[in-house]
Amino acid sequence: MNKNSGLLLLMCGVVALTGCARQSTPSMMNTSRVSVVPETHLLQVPVAEVTDGYLYRLATDYERFGASTIQMSLGYDPANKKYGAMQAFNDLAKFKGRLNKLGIQNVSAETVKSEGATPTLMISYDTVSAVGPAGCRNMPGFEDGLTTGEIGNYKFGCSTETMLAKQIYRPADLLGNDASDPGDGRRSANNVEYYRQVEAEEAEGEIIRIQRSDIQE
Repeated sequence: MNKNSGLLLLMCGVVALTGCARQSTPSMMNTSRVSVVPETHLLQVPVAEVTDGYLYRLATDYERFGASTIQMSLGYDPANKKYGAMQAFNDLAKFKGRLNKLGIQNVSAETVKSEGATPTLMISYDTVSAVGPAGCRNMPGFEDGLTTGEIGNYKFGCSTETMLAKQIYRPADLLGNDASDPGDGRRSANNVEYYRQVEAEEAEGEIIRIQRSDIQE
């Protein structure tokens, strides 16, 4: 073998080994999991509209997403002779008692003097929600308006994690739960009994909600 042939073989070997070098192409797979997001729910409703149906919807929302004691404040005008301190106290006790019967025991209540105010119930409690991984979007063409031309920016697995997040009934369980709640069975029985007594239209009304971000801006 002459010198030129040996050099040619050496160069071919170098080229072949170069093809085995480590690749640096970014992965198109999502490796993150469902995220847990803390929020604060602030609810406000005129006392005259606080029906059994409203309290039931509040109880079911809290049972699923609640992560702290429910704080209830009933504001009233001390100059209003038709609705004074005693009426406010009695109504607040009634609302708290109804929530207790629905299985919600973590309730703190107080009456608040507010000149010129219409009797209003204000409710706040911290919540925990489950959402898809940070930076994840659904697969293009799925539901959020993206086209297949944007598939290159999609992380495979994001849609699955996002849909899983929507199916988690009690997101706080993702933070750990060392034992089952002994009140779960009692609460379920209360829910069934409620539907036997209340009209469906009343149970399906809307809860007016103010998110934490609305008061921070």
